[in-house]
Amino acid sequence: MNKSEQLYQSLKEQLIASTPGSSFRTVRSIMDDFGVSQATVANATRRLTREGLLCKHGRRCMEVSPTVLRYRKGAKPVYCLAVPRWPSEYYNMVEMCFLESAEQLGYEYEVLYFDWRQHVPHKLEQPKVDGLIVIPAPRLMVSEDTNALNSLGIPYVIFGGHLPGMALNSVSNDEEYTGAVAAHHFCELGHRKLAVLFSEPVSEGLLARTKGFRQFAELRGCSVEEINCGISAGEDAVKKNYLYLKQLWAERKPDFTALFVLSDSTAFSVYQACYECGIAIPDQLSVVVAGEAWNLAYRAPALTSVGIDHVRLIEEAVRLLKNPDPEKFEHVQLKAELTVRESTRRITL
Repeated sequence: MNKSEQLYQSLKEQLIASTPGSSFRTVRSIMDDFGVSQATVANATRRLTREGLLCKHGRRCMEVSPTVLRYRKGAKPVYCLAVPRWPSEYYNMVEMCFLESAEQLGYEYEVLYFDWRQHVPHKLEQPKVDGLIVIPAPRLMVSEDTNALNSLGIPYVIFGGHLPGMALNSVSNDEEYTGAVAAHHFCELGHRKLAVLFSEPVSEGLLARTKGFRQFAELRGCSVEEINCGISAGEDAVKKNYLYLKQLWAERKPDFTALFVLSDSTAFSVYQACYECGIAIPDQLSVVVAGEAWNLAYRAPALTSVGIDHVRLIEEAVRLLKNPDPEKFEHVQLKAELTVRESTRRITL
């Protein structure tokens, strides 16, 4: 270990034992006590500042940061939620659940926004992270993604993706079951001509929801039309869905009576397109959405949904992070529940 590294380790130990908000040692006192140059001290303090342990005020004054408390024995683990940098009501909702669960589940939280084009984070910006909960950008995961996550050197859990064939931990909703629940609800109401809307980029989750929906519907003798608005990662999904559906339904009214929207974050676009094209919900079109965004009950009419219990998913993710086993991987799936509101109705054929 060279002098620079020795100094860094020694100063880090002193900082962790210091009182947050107190003044730290001067550069001169560090130089004298450790017999090192000013450049060596500058390198060490710069590194400690990047890690959030030390705050600089002006050229000479250095202060102990409250972050030192996270490094002390017995401190709560620090878990980081990694979210693609892409506008999404779904991401916002998961982030809120993650933050609200922190005190009850006993962890400190951080949020990392990464470039969605990388699919998963390739580096950590936070100075101390004990575990990572990753929401991958919407596309199929490949070996390069797991290699990038493994290189971070900390336990991680994939959130929202069921990946049983991969050597990693994952927690997700049972997507095929979600689709089947939606189809079952429509069939029970007498609908026989159904449709499913791909309102976000195609992903493993959306494909699984569609599979479950189609399989149940076809077993009950129903037809299923697929509508794909062609959303690519990074695009404004709400706007593009609205424009696509408005043009589609302006040319011809829907030939189905029930629509399953695969993502709750784009439900507004469906409502707006229906309104402008003179399609009444639920009198002419029953709508069910996958998800449980906070505002579904405040739509007009309120949206029937197959809700995903994100709080329970977070509980499972934290459980896996607290007890990591490099020799064993779990792929947890939870069942969604139907909440009937006002956007669906029984029809008589």
